[in-house]
Amino acid sequence: MSARTHPRVTRTSTGSAIARTLATLLIFVAVFVSFLIAPLLVLLVAFLAYTAMRHRGGSSTQTPAAAPAAPLAPGATPLPASGFGSGARA
Repeated sequence: MSARTHPRVTRTSTGSAIARTLATLLIFVAVFVSFLIAPLLVLLVAFLAYTAMRHRGGSSTQTPAAAPAAPLAPGATPLPASGFGSGARA
């Protein structure tokens, strides 16, 4: 008896090799696309939850409109604007 040193190589047909390659590519594409679409689905669900909560909270409490500013006295100069959005004044 002689011991074989080389493992036996199994050959596959061309059709079988093509089928395995296509199966591998399909699995790769499915996993890749799922990793691309999953974050978009999470963002969509978060946006829908945000709009539902905003709608629910916004319907019960509404802020009243601000009272109009008192007219200036004749000859008075308006005070300079201050705070956010007032812009740069020289």
